[in-house]
Amino acid sequence: MKLVKLSLAALVTYTLAYSAEEKTELDVGGNLIFSNNSIWRGMTQSKNSPVVQGEINLEYQNLYFGITGSNTKSDGLEARSEFDFFSGYADEVYGVGYDIGAIYYAYPKSSKEANFADVYLGLSKDFEVLKVGAKFYRGVKTNDLEVSNAWETSLSIPLPMSISFDALYGDYADVGNYYSVGFTKPINDKFKVAVSYTGINKDADGIDEENVVAMVSASF
Repeated sequence: MKLVKLSLAALVTYTLAYSAEEKTELDVGGNLIFSNNSIWRGMTQSKNSPVVQGEINLEYQNLYFGITGSNTKSDGLEARSEFDFFSGYADEVYGVGYDIGAIYYAYPKSSKEANFADVYLGLSKDFEVLKVGAKFYRGVKTNDLEVSNAWETSLSIPLPMSISFDALYGDYADVGNYYSVGFTKPINDKFKVAVSYTGINKDADGIDEENVVAMVSASF
């Protein structure tokens, strides 16, 4: 989901996929994330300012639905908040997880041209000594906004003391190559902390970005 985009990379290795375990009842959950920055595909979405992100999600069998909300700040947007609506289906075949879904990014109080969407396909595999994943995003044209495609690969390696090393590399077509590396540590069943180094090498005359992001998340 788009908001503390880096945080999802750190906490779940940029969507190595939702759990493939089939749900037999309707599960309701969510999380609250505090971060010093909001990163999406290597780019700050908050002008390097702190953000608070909340998410509510529903899971039934292999289907999931949810909404994520956060404060945002950009020179090109009037909006000071962002809401992302997502839905998908996740399962596992022969030990390989797959995740098919869509995300709609909405910016209240901005022109409709600012809103856009992605559909995605993710694959993941847990080798116990490491988890690997790959994901492709197909940009969906909305409100006359041309949206580029993107792909990314990720890995997560478990370390002593329940720490994980997480890394991601991706390409955002016509924008640049983005990356993140970091560590995640659960405090208990509800809280996690993470720190990551993230950035993007932009194509053409774009300005490259590099950031160190620290965050705390609480799940419920």
